Amino acid sequence: MQPYVQLNSHCIGKSHLAKSKPCEDYSLSYGDSSLSAAVISDGHGDSNCFRSAEGARLACEICINLFRQFQGISSHITDIGSCDFESMVLSLEREIAVKWRKSVIADSVARPFTPQEMEQVLPELAEQYRNGQLAERAYGCTLVAAMVTRSYLLCIQIGDGKCVSAYPDGIFVEPVPKDENCVGNRSTSLCSREAEKLFRHYFSGILPAAVFVSSDGVEESFDASGLYRFFYSSAYWCREEGVHSSVNRLNDLLPKISEGGSGDDVSIASFVSLQAELTAPKQPLEQVYQRVSAVSSSLEQIYDLILSENDKLHDKQRLVEEAERELDSLKKLMEQKEKNYLAVCDECEAIKAGLFELNKKRESAARNFEKAEVYKASAEKYWFAEYRRLGMAGYEQEETEAAAVPAEEMPAKTVFADEDLPPEHDE
Repeated sequence: MQPYVQLNSHCIGKSHLAKSKPCEDYSLSYGDSSLSAAVISDGHGDSNCFRSAEGARLACEICINLFRQFQGISSHITDIGSCDFESMVLSLEREIAVKWRKSVIADSVARPFTPQEMEQVLPELAEQYRNGQLAERAYGCTLVAAMVTRSYLLCIQIGDGKCVSAYPDGIFVEPVPKDENCVGNRSTSLCSREAEKLFRHYFSGILPAAVFVSSDGVEESFDASGLYRFFYSSAYWCREEGVHSSVNRLNDLLPKISEGGSGDDVSIASFVSLQAELTAPKQPLEQVYQRVSAVSSSLEQIYDLILSENDKLHDKQRLVEEAERELDSLKKLMEQKEKNYLAVCDECEAIKAGLFELNKKRESAARNFEKAEVYKASAEKYWFAEYRRLGMAGYEQEETEAAAVPAEEMPAKTVFADEDLPPEHDE
């Protein structure tokens, strides 16, 4: 047989400390020249199972003792395939369940349930307890155990928790079949009716490099890869530093695991080969599947986003094309507006030039008008005087009006320069 070393540790959880409850986990390990064994038991955190801590301790002790007996019975077997090993295992499980039930009932007789213990029990169950019925319910607990001999590995389990076997190439597996009845806070238990039929097991002639068993308090504090790395680390410490140092490490670490994880009681037990190579755990296949599924889901989401963004892009491109057409139209309109603007500007300049010339002519005409007015007044005075001298009638009024111009201002003959003549008299 390969030499194995064994270690185990258990401690109270953060939530139990807060509620002043005792530690209901228990662990044991055993080793000699022909057998290595590791076992943990997790008492139910239920007010109806007020002696589950005692039930867990009894389960571990009974299992170790029966493992030792089982190894003695099976020591002659060199190939488990050559015998009805399944029946032997079923018989072992039945014996564990029966002996545990007898032990807890005997304890309940030797130490009757106290009023303080019965305070939180459901009324209908409390009545049965007082009548000496279902006493094993008060001791309810799970059990996870493994043993290895020169010829075989055997793992058995009832209820939740973890059993993991590790092999030299870094393969970490959970060999015991899952229990579909363990959902949420519900779990199969040694106190269940016909508990012997609720065990699951695994056996093999291929010997592992290490086996680890732990309560659900440890399991729920890690994901699968984290749990395997924790198991691997404990095995590494055991091989490199020795059992005593490894147990001290676990005693220090388990309370931190509970506080940072599940908050529940935590327990672990294992046996580790000192000869077989043990490498860091490979990523579990389940996690690989989950990773592939996650990547596939992410890829589908990306495809959906690409399709959505392509639709948006097509919509925006249509808007861009419409905007470009509108912009071209506006550019043409702008060009036409600019031409019109320049034409109007030219017209404005022409009008300004025309106005300038007209103003010059207006100024010249105003000067000629003033001169014409003076000439008119002089001419009227002269002619009215002549009409009077000739005795022509009808000019008295005109003469009176003309008298406003002094006679001395009426020239004998007025001569206009060409530029002084009104435009209509230009010669």
